Amino acid sequence: MADEMAPSSRERRLLETYSTYDEHVDVISAFEWMFTQVKDLAATVRHFERFPKIAIGRKVELTPDFTVLFSDGSAIVGEIAKIAVHENSVDKLCRQLGNYDALTSVPVARGELAKVEQVDVLQLVNVRVGYAAVQRIIVDRYTNAAHPYKPSRAPTIVQYARDREVYTFQRILHPDNGDVVRGERTPNIGDYLDQGLNIKAAHFVKIKAERALINDQVDPLYMATHLWAKTWPSMYGVGSTDIVIKPAETADVLRRQHGVGRALDVKNALELLEAAGLAAKEDAGSWRISRKLLGRSGDREVHSIIARRACAPKAPKSVVSQKRLTVSEVEQGTLF
Repeated sequence: MADEMAPSSRERRLLETYSTYDEHVDVISAFEWMFTQVKDLAATVRHFERFPKIAIGRKVELTPDFTVLFSDGSAIVGEIAKIAVHENSVDKLCRQLGNYDALTSVPVARGELAKVEQVDVLQLVNVRVGYAAVQRIIVDRYTNAAHPYKPSRAPTIVQYARDREVYTFQRILHPDNGDVVRGERTPNIGDYLDQGLNIKAAHFVKIKAERALINDQVDPLYMATHLWAKTWPSMYGVGSTDIVIKPAETADVLRRQHGVGRALDVKNALELLEAAGLAAKEDAGSWRISRKLLGRSGDREVHSIIARRACAPKAPKSVVSQKRLTVSEVEQGTLF
């Protein structure tokens, strides 16, 4: 019986990628809290950008996970990533970090760019791969004369770990690891990272709720859960009656509520919900969503239920109603 109830390998992967994305949202939210709400540190910051887009020429656009523009004209470009086993993925990451090292401008308010004199590249990794990241990125590549990865300075690799409701961040104290330039900025985040920085999740929970997403492509299960528990209730109210949505309209609401939202991410989430028998595609690009089964589920339960249904050995029968709602019914708010 226990084996029958055990999650499939696909279900485990879905839950793992959900957890990774959620963890990355936590990490970036923690840095946003530090640089915008910790009084002394925030006083040194001109602008924190959670969704940076930096055009390099006409064809290349860099999208790090966050940038920090300081009042002294220096900047931090932050990137959070998993370190894959195969070497090609590390080489790709190094090319990305090399592009960040060459930046001369970072975002400021209203989507504009400001010139910077110094850029520190901050690479954030889970503690499980912290020293491996230093070895593979810095020792094997940066300090290797035969390897083409040669930024002006080594990136600063910072590992993080979570213990209950506290995240710990620490620069790996390896002699070849990069370091945040101190300059005359006081206080300096580099000092905190060298000592080990502890941040309670309670400090950044409001930021996470307000922002919810990060610059990376959104994990489909994370997006499906967020749409189910947050976005669609804000659009259509709380209830268990079917709703009809358009991906572009939902993406627009995400942008207004959280600062970023892509129709492709919404579509990927809808396909996962369809596999779970909770959504069905209709004509003209609309999707019908059934909230009968999950209408009263708590946020922590939703992602597990969706994953389990989507990965069931036998595809679940769709619970989406065949009843068609008219435009006037939707406009008059009679769904609930």
